[in-house]
Amino acid sequence: MILFTDDVARAHERVVNMASQMFQVAVAPLSELAGTCNSLKLKGVTTFHDAHVEDVDFVTRALELPGAIAVETPWDKFVQRQHLLAERLTGVRCFRVDCRDDFERAVVALPLPCVLKPRRGVGGSGVAFLWDTGDADHQRAERLDWTGLTLETWLPQGAHPVRPDWLANFVSVETVSLGDAHHVVAVFDKSPIEVVRRGGREGADMVSVTGDIIPSQLSEAQRDVICARVRDCLETLGVRWRVTHTEVQLTPDGSDIIEINGRVGGHLNRLLRLVGGTDLVRAALSVALGLPPALPATEPDGYAMGYFPPFPIRGGQVRSRVTVADLRRLEGLVGVDEVAAAGAAQADSGFRMANVTLRAATADELQRAAAGVARGIRELFAADAEGANGAEEVDMADAVTGHGGADEASTGVEGRER
Repeated sequence: MILFTDDVARAHERVVNMASQMFQVAVAPLSELAGTCNSLKLKGVTTFHDAHVEDVDFVTRALELPGAIAVETPWDKFVQRQHLLAERLTGVRCFRVDCRDDFERAVVALPLPCVLKPRRGVGGSGVAFLWDTGDADHQRAERLDWTGLTLETWLPQGAHPVRPDWLANFVSVETVSLGDAHHVVAVFDKSPIEVVRRGGREGADMVSVTGDIIPSQLSEAQRDVICARVRDCLETLGVRWRVTHTEVQLTPDGSDIIEINGRVGGHLNRLLRLVGGTDLVRAALSVALGLPPALPATEPDGYAMGYFPPFPIRGGQVRSRVTVADLRRLEGLVGVDEVAAAGAAQADSGFRMANVTLRAATADELQRAAAGVARGIRELFAADAEGANGAEEVDMADAVTGHGGADEASTGVEGRER
């Protein structure tokens, strides 16, 4: 059964019609979601959309379904920090910000640099890095909506211990939680994020994640320490019967938690399936019913990468004419999920030129393939790198290999600043 809220159904009638050809479909106002689920006698409920994780929590608690979380609003970043701080599972201090006065009090209490970000949301949207008092003044001048934010201390910046020239200094940990057992099914490395300072709305920086790599090249000992910390965090939040996606910062002294998300991590399931790993979608559906899913015990078969480079100059329409067939010719590339269409708004593709998948037998082969694919995508989209308004052209191959840029940070992650 696929449930749509009525506002989504009205806005995406075509999608609802398509879904109804393959599945049972129900439409309900958000306020009546629990009652609808009850009348349909559903045995479980889950979501793959971050905006609805709290709705799943509400329904599971109201109907006593599998997946009910003990902590209220556990995916709120401020709430998470408070619980993790109490158990000494993070060293990050934070303040809740819901108005300008909250910000003024917090920016006095926390030493710079620090990070202002939404308490809910994904992908770096709305994040602003406050390096100095000038950045704080920029927020005062540009930001109109102060609700739903948190200001937190800067996470110490480490480096990837194996491939700092290519991989970012944060990882993600994918976990399947049953009753009181938290099974780590994958650890992903990341390619460096890209940051356009003050490039977002209302004073925010524009943050772009560029890629995921499986398996992680951290040592087994390093992975074990990180995974143990994630399990402790999930236990502290009272997570049960849930697939979670946790981002972890690599610090000079070890690691710290960036954030914990109560759903499958975007774009990751396709990579796990390429290397014979856990099917996260199937696992999420299974645990929503309170049933333990099948968890492969084998090591990943080779290496895979999801790569989604942003436009070097963001805004306006796509200039380049690039097809799926053009991308398919790039060596090492095995899948094309999306390509920005000529004439469309860059925003239609999330300001990404393309979203592609690579596969290789070894880590070295994957790195070489990634550099070649990055260079090939840059050349195919050359028209979108021409210096409109004097903007800088950026070498996208450097963005993947980690060369040629100054280190920056997201919610505590390494990146490149433009």
